[in-house]
Formats: sequence, C-alpha cells, structure tokens
Amino acid sequence: MDLLKMPEFLGQGTEDTTQRPPDLCVLQGWKESMLISYNAAVKKFGQFMKSKRESIYHLPLTPDVIYRFVTWAGRGEGDNNSGKITAQSLTKYLHGLKAWHLYHNKPYPYQTKPRVKLMLKASGRHDACIPPKPGKAPFLIIDLSNLYSYLTGRGAEAEAVSDLAVVAFWGMARLAKLTNARQHGPIPYKQGLTTNDVQTYKGATLLSIYKAKTAKPGEIQTIKLRPILSQLCPVEAIRRHLAKPSSAGDSIFAAWNTLYRPKLSGHSFKVGGASLRHAVGVKIDDIKSLGRWTSDCYQQYIKPLSQEEVTTSLSLLQIPRVKHRSI
Repeated sequence: MDLLKMPEFLGQGTEDTTQRPPDLCVLQGWKESMLISYNAAVKKFGQFMKSKRESIYHLPLTPDVIYRFVTWAGRGEGDNNSGKITAQSLTKYLHGLKAWHLYHNKPYPYQTKPRVKLMLKASGRHDACIPPKPGKAPFLIIDLSNLYSYLTGRGAEAEAVSDLAVVAFWGMARLAKLTNARQHGPIPYKQGLTTNDVQTYKGATLLSIYKAKTAKPGEIQTIKLRPILSQLCPVEAIRRHLAKPSSAGDSIFAAWNTLYRPKLSGHSFKVGGASLRHAVGVKIDDIKSLGRWTSDCYQQYIKPLSQEEVTTSLSLLQIPRVKHRSI
C-alpha cells in the first residue's frame, strides 16, 4: 500500500500526525483504491476550508462545518457554478469524511444526518437541470482492430500492447489488473498477473486475478477467455506471450509499461466488451459472470451501440449478425 497516495487522509487537518502500528493495521482494512477515493474527499474538504480562509482546522469536525461544506460543494438556488459537484458525488465525499474520522478514532457528527439528507435531496433536484457529462467511451472492435494493425510488426513492446488490449477487451478487464509496474523479473506473490496465473484448457484459457475491486477479501477472481477464429483472439494473445522466454513469476504484459501508451482509459475495454455482448443479445447474467460483477453496477459499463457499430464489429470478426449469441 502506497501511503504517499493518501496524505490528506492520513493527516488530521492542519495537525501533524504520526502513523502508529495500530493505525496502519486499521488502514489495511480498506482497499487502496477506496483509500484513494477517501483521500479525494478529504482533499476536497481542504479546498473548502482554504476557500473560506480558515487555515487551521482539525478533527472532529463540527455539525456547522459539515453543513457549510455541503452547501459549498453542492448545487442550490442561484448557486450553480461550474465548480459544484453532484449530490451523488457529494454523498461519496461525506462517506470519505466519515471514514477519515473513523481512521483517526474521532467522533463524526452523525446528528447532521437528517438535515444533510434534505440538503442532498435539494442539491439533486438542481443536478437534474444540468446536462449529464458523457459516460465512459466504449473501446469498439474497430478500435481494437486498428490498434492491432498499427502495432503489429513494430517490435515486442508494441505487440505486447496490442495483445494486452485484446485480452482486456474480451476479458472485460481493467488494464491495471493485467499489468505490473515492474519491467523485468518476477513480481511479488499475488501482486499482478504472472505466467503462474494462467490455466490453459481445450476450450478456454483462465486468468487468476487478485485484489479485484469487486472481490471479497482474499477472493481470487477468474477471467474466462474463449478462442475465436479471428486475429483478435484473446487465447492466441495469451499463447504468444507464454511462448516467449520468461520465468514463472514474470508479468505477462510487462512490456506495456515501457511503451508510449495510447490515451485509453483502463475502463474503456470493460465498457466495449460489455456493450458489444449486450448489443448482440448475450444474457445479462452471462455478462455479469464474465465481467465478475455481482450487483447492478454492470449497468454503468453498458453503452448503446448503433446498428452500424455492431455490424462493423461482427464483420471485422467475420461473425454473421443473426447467428451470433455468445462472445
């Protein structure tokens, strides 16, 4: 866990603090991604205090400060500038402030809950009048095909990027879960996808993923890849990298980290894979299983595709539109 990613959360406002062993033990009860989210909330609160020219503050926060923060951050009547955040985001920030108090063993002013609930409801009504921001853009088959063609023959590093994209798309995986910061040699146990985490069968290849965002503590999730008759076959992409000289604990896609990366979101591949499957009629339960989702959070990854986008995708894969029901 990188403590440098959460300095605001580790501090108590403007007071100097030292992390003791019990504190670090509490900290490890959260996933790093969640702590980074909490840190963003505390950082936002710090911006609020700075805007009010209150240079000294500490925990616990008072009810009045909570009310003022919600008013400052959320939208209201005649208070709709571009720096405002949605009621949904503000709710998450308040969860972060509660976790901040919990970590430092300070009492959060829970008596604010009834009034804050009404304030968030009012803010949400104003949010409804604002055009929504564009969602995560799906990475489509045509994008995958163009990337594959562009990088083929440009060396081992470029081809590692190409194969990584293929696996991320069909596996509906975040790029961070398929890569590791180490460029050479073995990586620590369960800290990233290695050659040891690949199981190959006749009809499928399975990848073991550790510390996934949707996993329970200690749970190992599995990415299921099936072969397809296309140059964009994920099983072939894995096979190519297993065939390269490496040690058992080496990262499969280490070369990705040494190449200039196309400006792709780590979520773009999950969005593209889920959206295409939904567009061709794959059942929701199957999509949730393939994406390793157990709740309705899958909905944020499914974007509508036009008939042309679907037809083009299946044409590139050489799959007839009417016959295809499972990818």
